[in-house]
Amino acid sequence: FKKRGCMKREKDTFSYLLRSVSHKVQCMQDKCLVHFGLTNQQARLIGEIYELSKKKKPFGRKELEKALGLKGPSVTSLLHGLLNKKLIETIQSEVDARRKVLHVTEAGESLIKQMNVVFEATENQLLECFEETEKEKFKQYLQLAYENMSIK
Repeated sequence: FKKRGCMKREKDTFSYLLRSVSHKVQCMQDKCLVHFGLTNQQARLIGEIYELSKKKKPFGRKELEKALGLKGPSVTSLLHGLLNKKLIETIQSEVDARRKVLHVTEAGESLIKQMNVVFEATENQLLECFEETEKEKFKQYLQLAYENMSIK
């Protein structure tokens, strides 16, 4: 995109495009999630709790911190919000009576199904003009980028 030796315009830079797409996706999801009284972080957290509990393996706040890339106090605050909205509950562990287990309530499961429609709509809009081969390649690039960002 260089013309007559000029530098790239701001809107042509990788950094600008990445920030802009990320921002637009976040705004689109937040706009839809406000209808449910949730933030994007709360939606991610309840989704993670749901997925982890389906695996029937014990998990706690530490696993949630790692999965979401958040610190303890942030996860605790988000958990309290979901508990107050009665979207999750704590139940006593069948294995260890001293341990509490997080569980998504019926209302939470219903909400997850509705939120999945929102996330699917976001994905469809993002990939609207992509050919199937481009979608697959884009997915591979996103996976690689995700792995790069996960390296510490």
